[in-house]
This record gives sequence, structure tokens and C-alpha cells, in this order.
Amino acid sequence: MTRLIHNRQSWLLLLTGTYCVISVMMNYLCMKPLSFGTSFVWMDGGLLISWIVFLISNVIVEAYGKRAALLVTGIAASLTLLISFLGLLEVYLPTLPQYSDQATHFAFIFSNGPRTILASAIAFFVGNWVNISVIASLKSRQNTTAANFWLRAVLSTIIGQIVDNTLFQVLAFAPIGISRYEMLWLDIWTAVGMSSLFETVVEACFVPLITLPLTNYITNLSDHDNI
Repeated sequence: MTRLIHNRQSWLLLLTGTYCVISVMMNYLCMKPLSFGTSFVWMDGGLLISWIVFLISNVIVEAYGKRAALLVTGIAASLTLLISFLGLLEVYLPTLPQYSDQATHFAFIFSNGPRTILASAIAFFVGNWVNISVIASLKSRQNTTAANFWLRAVLSTIIGQIVDNTLFQVLAFAPIGISRYEMLWLDIWTAVGMSSLFETVVEACFVPLITLPLTNYITNLSDHDNI
């Protein structure tokens, strides 16, 4: 695999593609609230993969710089918005009566409405912009030791995830009576807190296992090695 992607440009393409796919999937997995057998919502289903986005952001900032990371985030946010509106459009396109059950289930997932779509795009971009800005700022003030890398990756994730989760949950599901899909305030704040905590713990564990080794590997590659 590494022989096929043996330069920095190829790795950036791979990271960008993965980042965009995960970003789009998060928008639909989040439609399922997870309670884990309790009487309240702990988090949404998008949490299962959302930590990957922040991990990739940290790698791109460290290996390619803040500008590249913001560009990738902008591309992913635009793609997420486009796919969401295309899914909403398909909900209203006609289908045959014998496939009405499939159409109903499709609509339940994809008709999350302009409110959730816009909330997702806004929260995603702002949360990742905060994450990228924090890690880039800390990088300019610290040396390149592994301990400092771990600290800025985890700290940026904490702040970015709190912003992301809070914006999304409040903008998309606040019980203010303007959309079909709304949640209780208790469930919203529980989901924000538990999601941010879970993503931070996962990030802290994966920094030494994935983020740091991958960043070091990419940084040491040439921009002009053959693919």
C-alpha cells in the first residue's frame, strides 16, 4: 500500500478522500440516538466515526499546515451539504407503489430537513475550524516532541468537539417547535457532554498509535517521489 502512495501529495489525496467520506456518513449515522439501555440519550450514532475526522485534521495540520487543513474542511463541508440536499430531493421524487415501504424508510433517514442539514454543515465547519486553529496555534508555540504533539492534539479535540457537538445538537434538535426532529434539553446536553468526552478519550488513545506515527511518516516523505 505504501508503495502506491509514496509521496506527500498522494497521502494528502487519500486523507482528503477519507475525510470527506467520513464527514458525509456522520450526517446520517447521527440520525440514530444511542441510549445504551438507559432512559436518556447518551450520544448520536455519528459518534462512532466522528473521531476519525479530528484525527485526520490533526495529521493534515501537522504535515501540511493550517491552510491545507482548512481547505480540506471546506471541501468536506460543501460535499456534505450537497449530498444532504440531494438526499432530501430524492425523498420527494416519485416511486412505484410496490416500493412504498422502501421509500418510507429512505425518507425517514434522508428527510432530516434543511434545519438538520444546515446545522450539520455549520457545526462541522466551525468545530473543525476551531480544532485546526487551536492545534496550529499551539504548534507555533511548542517544539515538536511527542509529548507536545499529544497535548495539542488532545486539547484541540476537546475544544473542537465541544463546539461541534454543541452547535449541532442545539441548532438541529433544540425543542423550539420548528421541525419534526427535536430532543429534550436533557438529552441534548447529555449527548454533547458524553460525545465530547468519548471523542477526546479515543483521540488521546490514538495519537501515539496512529496520529503521531502517520504524521512523522508523511513529513519525512518527498513531494516528488514516484507513485
